[in-house]
Amino acid sequence: MMRLILIVILFVLLAAPGAHAQGTRPCDHMTGFKHLVPTGPVEIVPAVPGQRIYTCGFTVTQKGNTLDLIVMAGQGTNCDTNTVQITPQMELPNDVAMSTLIGTVGPSTEIGYALCIQTIGSNGKLGGLIHWSQF
Repeated sequence: MMRLILIVILFVLLAAPGAHAQGTRPCDHMTGFKHLVPTGPVEIVPAVPGQRIYTCGFTVTQKGNTLDLIVMAGQGTNCDTNTVQITPQMELPNDVAMSTLIGTVGPSTEIGYALCIQTIGSNGKLGGLIHWSQF
């Protein structure tokens, strides 16, 4: 009888969805951005009630003068309420390109939050892509 109880408990623990299950979902969306002057925050992925936005990677190119970049999540228009920074202020050098991408979802926003970016600095040519999924 004790063995049967242990098997049932083990089955329940292994079958229960957990945080590890989220990491197996594919990254299936991509949003581009391009800024020539300091802006933001600007919403790039709208919130969906009851869902989170999971980031999976980014590509950023900087040409000429620098524009720093902050990725954040929040509520309201352009993340103006309950704002949470996802990245610190990334200070990019002139003429740089960098890219990272994981095939499955990574860190997430809070439920019902949008994803926004803000650029800070002088005029420049900052562009890129953010890879994400939402569920």
